[in-house]
Amino acid sequence: MQRSISTYDPSRELGPWVFTIATNKVRDHWRSRRHNASQRETSLDGGDGGDDETAGFDPPDRSRGPLPELVNEELRAELDAAIDALPHSMRETLILRWYEELSFVEIGRMIARNEAAARKRYSRAFEELRHQLEKRMNTRKGGAA
Repeated sequence: MQRSISTYDPSRELGPWVFTIATNKVRDHWRSRRHNASQRETSLDGGDGGDDETAGFDPPDRSRGPLPELVNEELRAELDAAIDALPHSMRETLILRWYEELSFVEIGRMIARNEAAARKRYSRAFEELRHQLEKRMNTRKGGAA
């Protein structure tokens, strides 16, 4: 947060600014290799003290193969990059609504706007996100051809 102090506008509320920094930190953590590696670890000892030797061990589903997981990771990376490319105010509103599931009234309070303005900003954020994703997908298709 110390590195971002220069971006704080004292004429606005502190809460949304801190919340945005925290949200970005959480998103960075979710994307980190350490977090992803910890999600893949599986306890082979059962862990629940049951009699069955394989209790607690859930082998991976081999019927799907690795492709769907790779595609999902690639799509998530594209979505994250497109969200990061949004202007700050749009990104903030989108994250508050989509990831934090706040109402437009709550978002309006946090961004110092009324409910209608929060709804409009959210709508514009989604439109811009769609535009960013289309641009990225067209760039990928053009680059692969």
